[in-house]
Amino acid sequence: MSVGIKELRPGGAVASLLGLVDRKTEAKTKADKPYLRLTIRDKDDTIDCVLWDYAPESYADLSEGDVVEVAGTVGAHNGTAQLVLNKLTPSALPISDFARSTKFDVEAMWHDLVAVVDRMTEPLTKWITEELLIKHAFMSDAFKKAPAARGVHNAWYGGLLEHVHSICLLAQTVVPHYQRRYCEKISMDKVMFGLIMHDAGKIIEYDYTRPSFNHTPIGLLTNHMVVGSDWTYEAANKWWAANKSAGLMTVERFKLERALLCHVLVAHHGRVDWGSPVKPATLEAILVHHLDNLDAKMLHALDYVNGKPGQVASFSERSYVEGTSFYQYT
Repeated sequence: MSVGIKELRPGGAVASLLGLVDRKTEAKTKADKPYLRLTIRDKDDTIDCVLWDYAPESYADLSEGDVVEVAGTVGAHNGTAQLVLNKLTPSALPISDFARSTKFDVEAMWHDLVAVVDRMTEPLTKWITEELLIKHAFMSDAFKKAPAARGVHNAWYGGLLEHVHSICLLAQTVVPHYQRRYCEKISMDKVMFGLIMHDAGKIIEYDYTRPSFNHTPIGLLTNHMVVGSDWTYEAANKWWAANKSAGLMTVERFKLERALLCHVLVAHHGRVDWGSPVKPATLEAILVHHLDNLDAKMLHALDYVNGKPGQVASFSERSYVEGTSFYQYT
């Protein structure tokens, strides 16, 4: 009977583990001998694997997204569990058996998001959000299915919607706090727009026909920040063409509003070395960056808190992203 990844402990032997190949990397030892590194996932967790006795021609058909059965011994590498393989064979089990999905009600979260857009009062901001998010079935369907990331946080079906829903809930408390105490001019609409659309480009950045969530060619050539900003710029121009004669704003004000909306998206990673082409330069962009980062870090930590134990009692295995283990509540 196959065990689950979450049950594995260093020092144990694994007779049968079924999982989906999340990552596949070929490498060579210092002695120039080839070996194989894999990350395998089930619905609950992932584990890094290494196959030292590796003949590349024997595994030429093995790809990321394939289901495999493995066996071996569990050790530790850099503070995390590692499975040293002595068996690696294909499995005929369906990929869906290993797909992780949000635990929340997708349609209820989507209903809440639509209500957020309905409450917007800024004409341009509301129109663009409706145009990009709600009016096109491709966008709304993809938004409900896509992951928020490949591995760091919300890396599961429905993860994008779950992440966006979470930070919109946070914003409904945080933004009024700063409006009341410091600056009533902070635009709730622009914050909500940024939170809703900041990762929307991931619906074409990732291929989620398989739960390995590999990048698409578009995702590699651009990224979600570029795509989201481009969508916003084009939608804004479409709105202006239809409304410039209505006297809602001057052309100068329109250009500024368009730039403010694009800025919230391209600045949301917060730092140039984190991938943003510019740093947050508006109060709305600062709020979007920090709410996004807070939720991402919490969900990353929660995966470890609820995941495999590490080498120290009551602590998880080590996170390579944060460089630490996390206390596992008992």
